[in-house]
Amino acid sequence: MVNYYQCENCHVIFLNPQPSLATLEQQYTQKELLQTGPASAWFTHNKFYLKELSRERLRDVLRYKGHGDLLDVGCGMGDFCGVAREAGFNVFGTEFSDVYADQTKKTVGITEIYIGRLQEINFASKQFDVISLWHVLEHLPDPLETLACLRKLVRKGGIVVIEVPNVDRKRKRPMYLSDLEDYPIDRLEHLFYYSGLALKNTCTKAGFKIVNLNFIDAHQPAKNMFKHLLRKIKRPFKQMVYMGRPNKGFSALRIVLTVSSKDVL
Repeated sequence: MVNYYQCENCHVIFLNPQPSLATLEQQYTQKELLQTGPASAWFTHNKFYLKELSRERLRDVLRYKGHGDLLDVGCGMGDFCGVAREAGFNVFGTEFSDVYADQTKKTVGITEIYIGRLQEINFASKQFDVISLWHVLEHLPDPLETLACLRKLVRKGGIVVIEVPNVDRKRKRPMYLSDLEDYPIDRLEHLFYYSGLALKNTCTKAGFKIVNLNFIDAHQPAKNMFKHLLRKIKRPFKQMVYMGRPNKGFSALRIVLTVSSKDVL
């Protein structure tokens, strides 16, 4: 039986009980991951539209940092790593799954990928100008511990960019109830659920300073140019429709964080 609860202080929604680390390791390191997991859809999309999603994310990063060492935590299939390298960043990645890491090395040529949980990786005092987590934090069983680790890894003047699903979005099934109802505990992917307030509270508690928080649409890649252009047209219109109540209208949250120079460890 899976239950979910909401913290009265920070407003984060979380599953209880949660999968053990052993269960998560089995889930994310199985050899069939690319054929049966969420990444299997990656192979069905046109690579142009996949890159467009990553370019949109990169444009937001470039507003704050235009060069330097970039660490993509949970780099998945490597799409963001690829566009960041094309933009001139020195790119590194981390992956809990060696299956994903091998695919990234093969498809985009990023070789410097650390394998394992972020807290257990030996970075040898290396720090980064940009650290990104694209739909990763909600999968982790230890978000505060992860954020504390990120504070040690970000360089003075650097930024951390995190994107997560928006639990407040108005859905037919609110709060990802479909996840909770349809999957047993060893198949669940999202372990924590964030509203804008919950995400700000979590990051502040971890010692970060919030530079910006945006409500955005994080959709699947378009299937063709017509759908791609249609989404571009709909985006500003949707911004106007949901002005003043973005928590109900947008599917994801993107937060940019920094730490003061005296806080950089």
